[in-house]
Amino acid sequence: MPFGYLLVGLGLLSGALMAAQGAINGRLAGGIGGPLQAAFISFTVGWAALLVANLFMGVRVPPAGQVASMPWWVWVGGVIGALVVASTALAVPKIGVAAWIAAFIAGQLGAAVLYDQFGAFGQAVRPATPLRLLGAGFLILGVYLVRRF
Repeated sequence: MPFGYLLVGLGLLSGALMAAQGAINGRLAGGIGGPLQAAFISFTVGWAALLVANLFMGVRVPPAGQVASMPWWVWVGGVIGALVVASTALAVPKIGVAAWIAAFIAGQLGAAVLYDQFGAFGQAVRPATPLRLLGAGFLILGVYLVRRF
């Protein structure tokens, strides 16, 4: 089986787990005081899991000079992750998993089309063709349908 299929499968699994994460963190937020507290707990557990995985795999911390040479915007990823986890914990109990994930995926795809169009964050340029834009538009329509009906 080509590696690309395994990566698509990993994407499907990750998407399914992201839907579960919303419900889990929403429940956690309701039980411990709010979405910021839930995000903190989630990131603490995630940090510990990554630490154990790195130790198990023998991965070393990169040299400080290598880390310092990276562009400033690579540090925003952690902030984005915190925002996603906290907003998921806030929104899912109020609008449901399906509506949240529909909106989340539509936002991801809309931004991804723009990132590809302009080669953002060092990625290769991939034009926003009419069919890509139509696909993104259908996802936005899907958000409406999932939320409305």
